[in-house]
Amino acid sequence: MIKNKTILLICKESISPVMFFLGKELEKNNDVHYYFIHNSEVINKNPYNKYTYFYFKENIENKKIHDVKELNIQFLKNKENISINYNRLEEIEKKYTHFANLNKQILCSQMTSMGFHDRFYYNQTTYEQNIYWLILNYDKTENLLEKLKPDYIFDLDLSEIQRTIINEVAYYNKIPYINFEFTRYSSSVIPTFNLGNKQPEKYFMEVYKKNKNEGNLEHYIKEVKKFRDQSKIMPNFYRKNKIFSNKYNFLNLFKDLILMSFNFIKIKFFYYINRKYPVKYHTPMFSNPLKRLLFLSISYIRKFYLYSNYNKFFLNPLNERYVYFTLHVIPESSTFIKAPMYTNELSLIQSISKILPINWKLYVKEHPSMIGQRNLEFYKKISKIQNVKLVKMNAYQDPKPWIEKSEAVISISGSAALEAAMLNKPSIVFGEVCFSVISGVKVVKSFEEVERLLKLINIKNWPKDNITSCATYLKSIDEVGLDGFSQPLSIIKLCEKKIRLAKLTEDEKIEFENSLNHLIAFYEKAVKIFNNRPSYDN
Repeated sequence: MIKNKTILLICKESISPVMFFLGKELEKNNDVHYYFIHNSEVINKNPYNKYTYFYFKENIENKKIHDVKELNIQFLKNKENISINYNRLEEIEKKYTHFANLNKQILCSQMTSMGFHDRFYYNQTTYEQNIYWLILNYDKTENLLEKLKPDYIFDLDLSEIQRTIINEVAYYNKIPYINFEFTRYSSSVIPTFNLGNKQPEKYFMEVYKKNKNEGNLEHYIKEVKKFRDQSKIMPNFYRKNKIFSNKYNFLNLFKDLILMSFNFIKIKFFYYINRKYPVKYHTPMFSNPLKRLLFLSISYIRKFYLYSNYNKFFLNPLNERYVYFTLHVIPESSTFIKAPMYTNELSLIQSISKILPINWKLYVKEHPSMIGQRNLEFYKKISKIQNVKLVKMNAYQDPKPWIEKSEAVISISGSAALEAAMLNKPSIVFGEVCFSVISGVKVVKSFEEVERLLKLINIKNWPKDNITSCATYLKSIDEVGLDGFSQPLSIIKLCEKKIRLAKLTEDEKIEFENSLNHLIAFYEKAVKIFNNRPSYDN
């Protein structure tokens, strides 16, 4: 049990209800504080944040709650007449760029990275505004950590510029910032102490090497064989998600458009009643509700088209040699944090197409969550590349056939790369992934490396079987992590329901208690790992 410590919990949107109940449990033996890091969540009350930030304000001692409201007000006041303190900026750059330089840190929020994604409902910021926002948040984070002197910082997510800043300042001050790293196997997570920026972390490498040398892998070898033998490898929590159903008809489109319009009207009505700090539609660092409505409407219509028979971009797979390339959600932490140099997926596809062995194809499969969110011009440009094929989402109902029939899998940092390794297929990744300890998974930093690896694959010069390495990985994540966490976390829904309705069914109460205890056990295990690490560095 963690006792007599000062703990800072990071809160943002959907994970806030989880932090509320986690904090209530930790408060029994510790001094707990809460830091709300999302700018729009702490300004005006709306139908969503009344169950997060404003719920906290009503139910927790306010001196324990910290937020970025004053930064917002200061930014709004000075946004048109910004004066950058370059001496302060230089100081920040010297002290707080251990994991990423400042330009990469700015990239970690979709609000400040408009030039790198298609979500046009965020109002474009200037470079000076981004720098100003960066400095404001560094000032806030430094002052908060100096004031609280937390023993631990606990979090449940990776994205947002504030998290990147907390990560840097906490590292500089030798404060453990404990977060989740999804292992991409089943629903297992392991601790990360660097926001997933550098993987695998030293502590995990040491555990992996120990298990590799000690052996005793029989149980985990059976688990790898079971994975290879099963007909479907998609985790259950993805199968149950309607996003992965590969279906979207006219009725779905109609329902989504009606529900979206209703919610927009409800939110706007609520906003005009409760607003205290009027924010104009075209304010930088805030989303434009009308643009958001337009974006979602277009996305739903595009989604209907892409799942229809009218879609001429997505084609059926053929009996041909191909490399399987999976697209990501853009923007998200798996790209903008773990692989900031490889966020332009069109450029990646174009480059890979140039280095494929002759008579091979590159099969590109869209991420289900991105269906409808990209401009159709993206698919049009890919379709013009002669040895590249955009493949139909529903050609197979599970990732296994895509991987097994391929020559290799290339991914920025996605689950398909681990699945390929588990199925003994060559796997190439560009980003920081904890499963890169597995033989057969190669992390590349240049297309020359990719070309060299593809040549080795073509002449069958690749490790024959990596079952021992996969088994060692499974044993290592079993030792340092915990299973039973889905993405998004199942506990989120229970916590939201408990806050919104103030009641759960008897079965839900049991699940809630078990999930909360599971979460606390994860942090306790992570604290023990951190304290036993040979050094703070990676």
